[in-house]
Order: sequence, then C-alpha cells, then structure tokens
Amino acid sequence: MAEAASQALTTSNAAGGGGAGMAAQNPLNKYIGEQALRQLGLLLGLALAIAAGIGLFMWAQEPEYRPLFGQLEQSEAGTVMDALQAAGVSYKLDEASGMIMVPAGQVHATRLRLAGEGLPASGGLGFELLQQDQGFGTSQFIQNARFFRALETELARSVSQLQSVRSARVHLAVPEQSVFVRDRREPRASVVVDLHGGRSLTDGQVSSIVHLVASSVADMPRKNVTVVDQHGVLLTEEAQGLGAGSDKQLDYKEQLEQRYARRIVALLEPIVGAGRVRAQVNAQLDFSQRESTQELYDPENPVLRSEQVNEQRNREGEEGGVPGALANQPPQAGVLGADRQTTQAGQETSSSVSATRNFEISKTVRHVRESLGGVQRLSVAVLLDQPLVVNDEGEQVPEPFPQAQLEQFSTLVRDAVGFDEERGDRVSVIDAPFKEVVAEESAPLETPLLEQPWVWTLGKMLLAAVLGLVLILAVVRPLVYGLLGRDGKGRRVERQPATPTSDPGGVDTQALLKQERERLALEDQSKKQEHEDVIQAARDVVGQEPALAANVVKNWLSE
Repeated sequence: MAEAASQALTTSNAAGGGGAGMAAQNPLNKYIGEQALRQLGLLLGLALAIAAGIGLFMWAQEPEYRPLFGQLEQSEAGTVMDALQAAGVSYKLDEASGMIMVPAGQVHATRLRLAGEGLPASGGLGFELLQQDQGFGTSQFIQNARFFRALETELARSVSQLQSVRSARVHLAVPEQSVFVRDRREPRASVVVDLHGGRSLTDGQVSSIVHLVASSVADMPRKNVTVVDQHGVLLTEEAQGLGAGSDKQLDYKEQLEQRYARRIVALLEPIVGAGRVRAQVNAQLDFSQRESTQELYDPENPVLRSEQVNEQRNREGEEGGVPGALANQPPQAGVLGADRQTTQAGQETSSSVSATRNFEISKTVRHVRESLGGVQRLSVAVLLDQPLVVNDEGEQVPEPFPQAQLEQFSTLVRDAVGFDEERGDRVSVIDAPFKEVVAEESAPLETPLLEQPWVWTLGKMLLAAVLGLVLILAVVRPLVYGLLGRDGKGRRVERQPATPTSDPGGVDTQALLKQERERLALEDQSKKQEHEDVIQAARDVVGQEPALAANVVKNWLSE
C-alpha cells in the first residue's frame, strides 16, 4: 500500500512536468538551509556562552596581586624576575608603574626568600666594592672613584634607615686638593630622598642628614650639603632659624600657643574634670632682628690703671767688702746683737720713696643681640564647663561657678602663662554649659573592611556566581531549548516554515508541502506496520516453538 502511494505520488509529479518538480524542491531546500543555519547559530552561541563561563570562573579563581617591592632598577628587576621563576612563584608586571606583583598571600614569604639570596641589591655595592679585585695597574683616579662611589652607597643606606625615607641617593663632589692653600676648594654633597606617601621630614631629621653626610667626608662644612625630596622641594635652606621664612615663624608661633594651652588645661582639669576645659592662646611675637652696642663711662669711680713705686736707701761709714764673702775684721768684742743693730742703724744717713699712679675713668662696652620670637603680648581665653547639680525636681541642671572661684582660676592662668600687665596681656575666664560633657573615646584604628583581601576575594566569587547564573538562565538555557525544539517551559514546539503560498513561477507550494507530508506519513505508517508484523511473527514462533525460542535467548545471553 505504501509502495502504491509512493508510485502514485511519483506518477503525479511526473505528470506535472519537470519544471513543477524543480519548483517544488527549491522551497524545501530553502527551508532545510534556514534550519541548518539556525542550528549552527545556536551551537555557536552555546559555545561562546560556555567560553564566557569558563573565563568568568578563571577570573574568580585568580588571586589578588600586591606589589613585591617598590621602584627597582631595570637590572635588579630582571634579577628578581629570574629568581621568582626559579622559585616557581607566579608574578606579573603592572603596566602603569612597572612594579612586580605577586599574590597577596605570598608577599612576605617571597620577600624573605629573596632577602636570603641578597635581592634586591639595595641600590648597589657599598664598601664591598673595595673588596673586589681591582686588577693590576689600576690608576689612582679609578681607585678614588671607587672609594667615593662606595661611600655614596653607604651614606644612601644610612639615610634610608629613617622611617619616613623609602630610598635615598647621595652624590659627592670632592675636588682634588691643591698644595696651595688659597686654591683649595671645599667638597660638596647632594642628597635626594624618596619619602613614603603622606610622610615628611622634620627640621631635626633634615639636620641629622646634613650632619651625617658632612661628618662622613673630610673638610666638608654643613652648609655645603643640600637635601631635596622626590618632588624637587629643597629641604635645606641657606638661612637657618626663625628668620628664614614665614613658615617657620608660623610654626613656632603655633607651637608656643599650643604649649601655653596645654599648660592651662593640665592645671585646671584636676579641678573641674577631664574634658571640661577649653583654652586658646593668641601670642603676638616679635621676629625682628636687633643688635646694639653700648659704651658706659663712670667718672665718679675712677679705676687705677697703673702704679709705679721707687724706694732708695743710702748708708755711710760702714766698710764694705766683696759681696758674698766674709769680712776680714772680726766683730767688736763685748757688743751684743741688739747694740750692733743700733750701731748699724745709726750709720744710715738718707732714704727716699716715690710712687706714680695713673687713674682713668671706668668704661664698659656692651654688645647685645636680641633673640628672635620674643613675646610682645598674650591673649588667653579659657572656657569652663559648668558643673551639673540636681534640682528640687530631681533633674540635673548646670550651675555657674562662683565669682570668687572664677577669680582664683584667672589667677592660676595668669601665673601659668607668665602674665605681664605692662606689655598688655589679657586673660579671660568664663563658664558655660557644654553640650557634650564627656568625649567618647575613639576606637582603635583598624583596616577598613573594603580594604581587607578576603572581602575582595569573596566579592569576586559572589560576582562570578551571579554572572554565571545569569549566563545560564539568559543565554545557555534558551540556546539549549532552541536546539531541542522546545519553548521556555520545556514543551515541544512544531515549527512551520514561513513560506509564501505561491512562488513567482505559479506553483502552489502549500499543496506540494501537503503532498510531501502525506507521503512521509504513509512511509511512517508502512514502517510501523512492518515493525508490528515482525513482532507478531516472533510471537507466533515463540508460541509454536518455545524450546527454539529459549535456545535463542540463551545464545543471546551467552554472547
């Protein structure tokens, strides 16, 4: 029957002519081609979605990288990269800064491992350079150059030990000394410091760097040392002290005012309570430079400048002899010592004394140089928090201090700041209720939550999970349903080709498609009938020959 239907369909197509057959095949080919392209597009989309999911998973699994070291020389960076490759540590280079980045969990361990290998070289060799073989016939110039190069490196290492300094470079300019004193030149030094972010050097730290460098080079005065930071700011100035510029003057004024304010608060807090005193001090300072020379004369009190005294004595009637020799005449017999002295004194005939004294008016020369930053006037304002008392209604209300107690507080403040009425100092002490009686203690500083590594890792994993779920629901699922021919709820959809009812050649395409569907239905029915016939024949054989059927089944099981 199926064959008859097929033959009938073939005869009908043949009767329609060859042109009609070709016209019927074109829409079918077009429909089949569209279906193939659609299936190919769905497969490509599914492949892209899977690739995007894999990339998202790898991005979520990628660890967070942190800088291993700061800025390194290119030669040092290459050596560090070779050491990381040999140790099997993953790393990458930051395109913006060129720094070497390693996983955040391996930063400290990697630094310790590289430090054990002597990496990085900390800016070069110091005095270790002098221990290397210099070769035979090295000139004195090369030896001096190596020595100063080693000295520069050692000074840079010493300066880098400061907490605010990340790295430092030192340049020495040491001229050759001449045998002539007038032709000798002083050595000079320049120091470039790279400071940590948000850090700065105090005047004391800059002075210590200057003293360190000047003390390390022979005959180098401190004024010949220049210190510059990474921004090109000159940290050493030609003139030191408060007269060097307004910045130092303002800093000194602020420090002095804060010192007075702290002194007042420390004096009154034990009386009124902690956090219940506010003090502000305004100091007017004199930064002008003055020098004076005085010569003072005192005519009423003359001063002895010099004195000369002359005394002469003449004796007669006494024999003389050779000085130092005994006389050749013995003393007179029976004359005692006292009578002898009287006799000698009686022989003295004349004596004279003269004195010359020179007096001058006293003179005092005094040279006075006044120090900078003298206090011209102080204005002090003190605010006290009124104490709380319980009224009749049981409520806490502020109560002003007695006027006598305020006067006592004012006296204490005057004595604390060195009050001087002649220069116009003023002190004001008042009381008023504070809105915040006790200041809350600030919590200890902790790393912000968003800056902790585990937060970023967890965020990446959650973001990857959300994006993966969106990718599956919005892309992969529709593509899979499209390939299986199902709708969004999983139901099978019969797709009809969107073809026109007739083509330009006048052939009824809809009728041809209907005939094709009938032919396919007949073929399906014929196949089903043949399948049922085979099953029925097998059943008949089993019913008629059960032993034969059992042997066949045993053979199947044994195979």
